[in-house]
Amino acid sequence: MDMKRHLKSALKALGFDKPRKAQIMPMNTLDAEQDAIIISATGSGKQVIYETVGLAHSDKLTIVIEPLLALIYNQVQTLQDHGVSADYIDMTRSKEDIDKILHRARKGKLTFLYITPERLRNHVFIETMQHSDIFMIVADECHCITEWGYTFRDAYLHIGDFINELKHKPVICACSATISADSLNIIRDSLHMDKPVILRSDLRRDNLILLKKDVTCNKKTLEERLEFRIKKLCKLIDKYHKDGSVLIFAQTTTYVDALYNILAEKYPDDVTRYHSRIKPERRKKQLLFDFLQGTRKIMIATSAFSMGIDVSDIELVVHFNAPISMTDYIQQIGRAGRDERKAHCVLFYDQNGDDDAISNSFIKKAKKQSPKAAKTIKSKLNQVHNFIYSDNCMVNDILEYQGQHEVKTCKRCTACAQKRRNSK
Repeated sequence: MDMKRHLKSALKALGFDKPRKAQIMPMNTLDAEQDAIIISATGSGKQVIYETVGLAHSDKLTIVIEPLLALIYNQVQTLQDHGVSADYIDMTRSKEDIDKILHRARKGKLTFLYITPERLRNHVFIETMQHSDIFMIVADECHCITEWGYTFRDAYLHIGDFINELKHKPVICACSATISADSLNIIRDSLHMDKPVILRSDLRRDNLILLKKDVTCNKKTLEERLEFRIKKLCKLIDKYHKDGSVLIFAQTTTYVDALYNILAEKYPDDVTRYHSRIKPERRKKQLLFDFLQGTRKIMIATSAFSMGIDVSDIELVVHFNAPISMTDYIQQIGRAGRDERKAHCVLFYDQNGDDDAISNSFIKKAKKQSPKAAKTIKSKLNQVHNFIYSDNCMVNDILEYQGQHEVKTCKRCTACAQKRRNSK
């Protein structure tokens, strides 16, 4: 299947000589103004698909809805670096800035506008968009509709309401690497999509080596057990950190700050951090760009950094605590190995109950808001627990969760290595 000339030209303007095979059909589908749900592996270039199509229709506006500010800053910066007319609206922008951006959008002088779903409920924004010429609306990381919409971000459930308020229905693109089979219809209906084409490609990532590490410690105090876990972390960094970047995920802002203070001493001038409570917003943005631009090579973050971030040389991802959901885990390891080199992803877990205590605090907090939200979180944590203690190939378990049944094992993960040792 070939691409039309205007798509090839847009792709080239974004710095790519030719598309990947799996990108061609989605590009052609959206270009033909057909709604689409795109399911493909982390690092496979979903962003390039909608950016190419949006740029090919640069006389109209493409609105991209992202879950995280880190993701917005990353993508807008990349587009602007290629001379593309792109901007974003978030809480750091002044009223004057927002007015200018909306004016540009309304006058057809903006090709891409990046926002979070909460912005779609702003009356000034809605009114401006009703008088703007919109080609496409992209729900990037659309699994957030089902993952977060029913718990702490109900704005995700109202994207379709915004689309209904527009004078002309735009093309709708929804994409993610982690759409479970039972959530496809919910996403389609929630976004008010019109008979979307489901475009699914192979989700396997052969360059990622997945490892599980039991960091259970018999010390009596939490402080001593954490010290033990941090030593294990430093050993991993020393072993696998060569010339690329390292990404460490912790479950809470307190853990991120504690790890930052310790690792900044051991690896001076090489460590940065990112989480929602870092203030002011300008400072947080600078810490993010230190990592994105390679000034600092070790990032410690919460899940606020988990999706869509494109740093090509991440060679090690460590989960200092067990993640809260399989979707989080898949998205987070998906940051690794985007340069197609081999990368290691190590998941720490413990049998002391330290990580369980964190998880239980999340459930307790959710219960105050809604019993349904607490039940959802509990169910997701059970899936993570089953994954950690499964004897199956880790890659196969992940693919199964994503709806791709695989028989061929990876032969390299902790479970595969254990089976190989046991068979000798």
